[in-house]
Amino acid sequence: MPRNIPDFDYLVTLATNSPHELEKLRTKLCDQIIESAPTSQRRRLRGLQFQIDMERRKAATPMAACMRISEMMHSSFDELRQKLNEATGTETAPPTNQGAKRASADNHSTRAAARVLSFPER
Repeated sequence: MPRNIPDFDYLVTLATNSPHELEKLRTKLCDQIIESAPTSQRRRLRGLQFQIDMERRKAATPMAACMRISEMMHSSFDELRQKLNEATGTETAPPTNQGAKRASADNHSTRAAARVLSFPER
């Protein structure tokens, strides 16, 4: 199903002048994508979209929402990676998401401290 996504400049104008209309467009496009998915996957996709919408609603700022959704994505990726490693008998690496809430205390205590590099002045 082809999706007609407006150009970037129009989206910026909507975001600036009519955020409610931008939100309606976002919802419409998400619904179109879900409806174009195989029937067997739609329920799961609606559930995921609900989780994303709730994270956006709970967040204090758009950046906070972005970070929460990114954390959801990384957490899901880490779960998939762990399951694949278990299935193949591969050694499990530490989670890729350093902010993951599920990381063990041992994992945090063995990390080396970061060193800040100074940049020469111009």
